[in-house]
Amino acid sequence: MLALRFGVPDLARTRFVVSPLDHLLTGTAHHGAHACLGQRRDRWWREIRRHVPYRAAPFLDLVNASPAGLPNFMGADLDAVRRTLTDELDAVLAVSRQTFEQDLAMYGRETELPAALARLREDGARGLRRITDGAWALFHSCLAPHWPEIRRQLEADIADRARTAARAGIGAMLDSLHPNARWRDEGVLECTLGDLSGDFTLGGRGLELRPNYFVQKGIGLLAAEGRQSLLVHPLASRGDTSAKPAPAADGLAAVLGPARARALRAIDGGPCSTTELARSLGITPPSASAHAAALRAAGLITTHREGKQVRHALSEVGHDLLLDNPEAARAG
Repeated sequence: MLALRFGVPDLARTRFVVSPLDHLLTGTAHHGAHACLGQRRDRWWREIRRHVPYRAAPFLDLVNASPAGLPNFMGADLDAVRRTLTDELDAVLAVSRQTFEQDLAMYGRETELPAALARLREDGARGLRRITDGAWALFHSCLAPHWPEIRRQLEADIADRARTAARAGIGAMLDSLHPNARWRDEGVLECTLGDLSGDFTLGGRGLELRPNYFVQKGIGLLAAEGRQSLLVHPLASRGDTSAKPAPAADGLAAVLGPARARALRAIDGGPCSTTELARSLGITPPSASAHAAALRAAGLITTHREGKQVRHALSEVGHDLLLDNPEAARAG
């Protein structure tokens, strides 16, 4: 049993966080974390594994490199409570060299490292970029169609637990997270995590509580010096919570119109010329040029010239808009 010790500042700084990156990590883990997962994760993985893009390979290799788990820097440390995947991946890329090397050192000497971790240690920042690019590609291909409904369930769970905290106190809310997390009135949260044991003082930084759609059988904990600790926990039972999340309606088409929503998603596939965009959409180049001009005026794409051609690419605003409005999955 691991005892997390809270002071008054820790109680004040304890907060809920919705993390897309957490769901990519738990959704694709096949080592020790799998013991905490459940049928929802297994069903999702069976459905999407044939759609996993090649670019996701470095991310998947890292997630499953060692039974000891992931480097701590993969648990993004951010101030924002409602995070986008872009926020979290930027935080991974911004990790200091010292933290990067310390986190990899816990896996042992270089000759003992699993291949993915050895490659990451050798490549440094360049290797981190490949991993975050892989996470981005995996999210868009496999998790994005389900994310709006998953996030709705996460936020509903947070709202319920916030009401418990308001009505009965933070201790009662912490005690309700999972049978493996028990609150003691002396300000200690006792966490059962396999053979782990000891005491950890939160040090005034508080605790991030991260509800996770895929986690059903246990809890996960990252308690580290110099950063806010985090605890991953399941959603509270709400009848048949194992049902597959229903894809959301296409909000992007409702705002931009179906044609320009299709154009924005086509540009998301990679920078393209007006001719290539027209070919992808099955329309004439003048029509494609009109769509691109409208998207550029809205700040959703950028356009630059390469020789005699212009190339269109998503802006950061366009990336975030697509993350929040994935294309509705097709039936069948």
